[in-house]
Amino acid sequence: MAAYKQNLRISASDNYVDAQLPLKPLISMAKSPLALAVGTAIRTARKRRGLVQRNIAEPLNIDIAAVGMWEGGKNLPSMENLVKAAEVLRVDSTALAKGELVYLDDDGLGDAEIVTGPAPLPIGPMDVQLLGVTYGGDDGDFSFNGEVAGFVRRPPGIAHLRNVFALNVLSDSMVPRYDPGEMIYAGGVEPVPGDHVVIELFGEEESQAGKSYIKKLKRRTAKEIIVEQYNPPKEISFDRYAIKRIFRVIPLKELFGF
Repeated sequence: MAAYKQNLRISASDNYVDAQLPLKPLISMAKSPLALAVGTAIRTARKRRGLVQRNIAEPLNIDIAAVGMWEGGKNLPSMENLVKAAEVLRVDSTALAKGELVYLDDDGLGDAEIVTGPAPLPIGPMDVQLLGVTYGGDDGDFSFNGEVAGFVRRPPGIAHLRNVFALNVLSDSMVPRYDPGEMIYAGGVEPVPGDHVVIELFGEEESQAGKSYIKKLKRRTAKEIIVEQYNPPKEISFDRYAIKRIFRVIPLKELFGF
């Protein structure tokens, strides 16, 4: 079947860099026009093929978070990884390198999904703190490092909402709802069952940061907070007295003001 082309962005001249993930606090990274174009192309092709980020990461023998960084425009894949990703997505690698899509076939190709990118909405002041986070190890999604990595734009739907912050998702435990590399806004009103939440635990020592999690709140009891995880699917219980803080993740429709 003849290949066909989908232009996403105007390409830009830039060099490729390997997607090496930081083991230290994640901070704001410059997003070049080429990185954004390539990331959007990868994400669009993946969605249309009905794949998740793990389907790209495993054949390339890389971390899922690396794919999230590419799709968020925070990093560019090496040429070797770009070619391998193009093979998985069944797209032309030369076009992908320019931020364009040329599908090599249309087998199982879904309709294009119109979504907002992981970047902040281009409205409002740059006054929302992007909190620094580090990888949380085997049993935690992440940990707050106590630093402010930068400031991001305030979307129109939370123009007057106080006590709001943003953070970058590092874990794949809530895929497909939240992919590694996505930025979320949290805070504001008290969470209720059905909300996605950020849970921060007390550290083992007073000076130590506790592990933190992004999960879906199911119910509360006198002694426990019960949450749901998507990947792998399971129910988790937290001792209420071990929880330092719990924040509501603000849904996309509320960020838009709907």
